[in-house]
Amino acid sequence: MTARELFEDARAASSELHRHDLKYDAMERRALSLGGSIATASRGSIRDRMARVDALVDYSAMMEQREREWCATIDMAYAVLYGDDWHHGIAKSLSLAHAEVLECIYIQRMTLPQTARRVHWSARKVCDLRREAFAFIDRVGIDLARQGK
Repeated sequence: MTARELFEDARAASSELHRHDLKYDAMERRALSLGGSIATASRGSIRDRMARVDALVDYSAMMEQREREWCATIDMAYAVLYGDDWHHGIAKSLSLAHAEVLECIYIQRMTLPQTARRVHWSARKVCDLRREAFAFIDRVGIDLARQGK
């Protein structure tokens, strides 16, 4: 797996996790907006309200494995950026700026202009840092990049 593939996978996982969180939050708000106790029929029937709770529980159970997979992908990207102990990775091997650029673009899903503003560099410099980081990771390999070698 190349560095670009790893971080593109992390970006996709981050996007899916974000969408999942939004859907779960909306379902939870609907399920919990009972308007009184479960036995009170102030907002729809008891059966309708319990169906919303059941749907939330079912959705949560169904998505549990996918959520673990998305988090594992994101954790792998973070490990390459900062090491398993948050003191290594490319932040140690190259610089914190290299790691932060990849984190902003791929894990936080920022655009190039947003990333440039965040790290206080030009968009061109952000692209250079990204290219250098990918070249380094591909040259040493993902495992050594995680170790900060």
